[in-house]
Amino acid sequence: MSDAVKPRYFMLIAQLCLALLAIPFLYAAPPAQGRILLIPVTRSASLSLAPAAIAHGARLVEAGPWKGSLLVEGQGRTLALSMLSRGVLPLAARVGGCGEKP
Repeated sequence: MSDAVKPRYFMLIAQLCLALLAIPFLYAAPPAQGRILLIPVTRSASLSLAPAAIAHGARLVEAGPWKGSLLVEGQGRTLALSMLSRGVLPLAARVGGCGEKP
């Protein structure tokens, strides 16, 4: 294999890896507005999850599918940034299997 061909394969592999990593991230990213699943990562985050979400404009919908998680409606960007700093993982509601009921 010549040296001129190797960089082309490297770039192709790099692009494929980037796409494989980006697709799940984009699928799980919270929406700009709508239902967001909040998953506490630490014990202290789970204790203050509901009050913190409400303080940042979220409306509680129901308990999430995992222990301590909550399904809320709100502004994705505002809620996501504040929740991440508190140890809470915000995800799109469809990831946790808590989208619209049929």
